[in-house]
Amino acid sequence: MSAKSTQKIRQSLTKKGFVEIVKHHRMLYFDEDNLTCDVVTRISHGHKEYGDELLAEMAKQIHLKRKELDRLIDCTMDREEYVQILKTKKII
Repeated sequence: MSAKSTQKIRQSLTKKGFVEIVKHHRMLYFDEDNLTCDVVTRISHGHKEYGDELLAEMAKQIHLKRKELDRLIDCTMDREEYVQILKTKKII
């Protein structure tokens, strides 16, 4: 698989409904119907790119398989499909 720029990850996730809160790291919380749920990940200020290891960890944090995360970042998965995955897994 390939590395992804942190800027692209952040932009893609915020377009899908993640809300960014900047602390020591950029925290991204998924917002479903204006209710922040337990789906959260973070993006470090110090990394310009995320490699396979960090992307695999991020996928776990937001309840996706690694290939699904790629689709979410590359915008071939829309918000509705992501919400359906979370509902199927009884996350939301």
